[in-house]
Amino acid sequence: MIDIQKITKSYGSKTIINNWQFHFENGKIYGLIGRNGVGKTTLMKCICGLLESDEVKLKTDQGDVSKIDYLTRDMYYVSAEATYYNDLTLYEHLWLVCKVEKYKKTEAIEKIHELLTTFKMEEHLYFFPHAMSKGTLQRMMLMIAFLKKSKNILLDEPFNGLDPIQLEQSLNFCKGLKQDACIIISSHDIESLETVCDYFLIFTKDGIVLVDDKIDRQMVNAMIGESYD
Repeated sequence: MIDIQKITKSYGSKTIINNWQFHFENGKIYGLIGRNGVGKTTLMKCICGLLESDEVKLKTDQGDVSKIDYLTRDMYYVSAEATYYNDLTLYEHLWLVCKVEKYKKTEAIEKIHELLTTFKMEEHLYFFPHAMSKGTLQRMMLMIAFLKKSKNILLDEPFNGLDPIQLEQSLNFCKGLKQDACIIISSHDIESLETVCDYFLIFTKDGIVLVDDKIDRQMVNAMIGESYD
């Protein structure tokens, strides 16, 4: 659960997010949709604390986290660009997360095996990041996110570089995970969002509009128009 009572963020004289309020519920998946540069990534980074807001007041199940550092907030953000340790293999990345999250050994083995099987990553277990394709790195980032015990997961363009099979695996895993978490996904892949999200937040020229019904690309294009050129 993420209860945003206020978020305002500007860059110079341009206000990107203006006194925005919203309540993200547990057990739901939310899709953020809008043109490049409209503020989707800015919003997500302000929520998780990676970016300092002009004004912010937000709560989670952890309590008021407005002034709490990113590393101690009960949420995890996955960037559109993969971030990793060059000198660690996939196996070592996953075990590092398990250690930080204080998994018991048997629990860690079981969870890692589940993720490796789900994302078909067994053959990459001892690969270093430089030996992985963009899609493989993206899957590694998703596996790390799903290993985290955070109840709030923010995914920024998580489907980049995934082939159709990998995409389906990722979407199915998100669906299975949502009962225990609040998931926010920013993506231009309207079709994928439509299959997995419960609600959509569409960035229009008049602000962020909530849609709780079916969407399609024609509808979205009509809503976002040419307002972000």
